[in-house]
Amino acid sequence: MTIDIEIQRLVNFETATDGTAVKLIVADVANREIGIILKIETLTALLMTLPAMASSAVKRAHNDPSMRITYPLREFEIEFGPDNLRILTIGTPDGFEVSFSLTEDLSLELGQAHLNGAGQRAKTH
Repeated sequence: MTIDIEIQRLVNFETATDGTAVKLIVADVANREIGIILKIETLTALLMTLPAMASSAVKRAHNDPSMRITYPLREFEIEFGPDNLRILTIGTPDGFEVSFSLTEDLSLELGQAHLNGAGQRAKTH
C-alpha cells in the first residue's frame, strides 16, 4: 500500500555530518514540514531518474513527444581527470551544475558536433 503525500514546495535540505545522507525538508499542501532522509546511494539513483521523470511529464502535459526541457548554459569548465578522462562541468544562471566524464575521443567528437552545429553519438544501451 502506498501513502501519497503531495509536496507543495522544497523548504531546504541538510547534509549528514558524515556525508552519507541528506534530508530534504519539504512542505505538503497543508503546509506541514516533512523531512525525507535519503542515503547517498538513493539520492544518486534519484538524481539519475529525475531527468527522465521530468521529460516524461512535460511530454505528456504538452501531448508532444518532441518537447524538451532546456536550461540556459552560463558557464562551463573542462579539466583533466584521472585515467586521461576530461571532466566537463556545465552550469546554469540559477546555480545548477553537473559534471560529466568524457574520454578523449568523446571530447573530440562533441567538439566536432558543436562546430558542425549538430550531431549525435549512437546510444549504446
